[in-house]
Amino acid sequence: MRAHWWEVIRLCSVVGSRPYWQRLAAFVISTWTLCWIVGQFLAPETAPSAVEVGRGLLERIGVPDIAWGDRVVRAWESAGVALAVFGGLLWAATTERGQMPALVGWIAVMLGSQRLGYQPAVIIAVGAMAGFVLVLWTISLANGRFVDRYPRLLPADVFRAGVTAATLSAVVPLYAPAVLVFRLFHPYLTRTPRILSTEYDGGHTPGVGGWSRVSR
Repeated sequence: MRAHWWEVIRLCSVVGSRPYWQRLAAFVISTWTLCWIVGQFLAPETAPSAVEVGRGLLERIGVPDIAWGDRVVRAWESAGVALAVFGGLLWAATTERGQMPALVGWIAVMLGSQRLGYQPAVIIAVGAMAGFVLVLWTISLANGRFVDRYPRLLPADVFRAGVTAATLSAVVPLYAPAVLVFRLFHPYLTRTPRILSTEYDGGHTPGVGGWSRVSR
């Protein structure tokens, strides 16, 4: 059980290992998603919709209202369930090296909630992701343990991929506050000395314990 928790913690740390433009997009979407979720818990009856939250955030940073939210709602007002299912499938497609589907999935779920509401949209998305993983896991039970030259579904690997996708998708709303906390404490952290290789370019041999220096 402890090993599984360490794996979840490792996956949470993987969230920051992405290209710079994806980190920027993740911060924006995380802020948008977190404000939307917190609003649902603080005032469930009068909480603003996802589009209203996005419009409010843009107004906060000085971007004028160009009625983009109304056009988005009119364009997707009849696709609530489809957007929620699509978002759940995008969550299921998330991997350590491909984390962008989790971000797009959250946008799809938030747009789907414009018609369905917060709780139904999230439940449908989670159900679509869990159902997809369950179907693949059921199919994988019919496969043998022997892996040949062709890709195959194996139960353990399907379960591991599902846990990875669920973890990386669930931590999207927490990415923005985690970045802010890390930036706040980063100047005060001290890293341990790093032991260098025993082979030194200058021909000198290190003493007991090897060469070491503090990584900055």
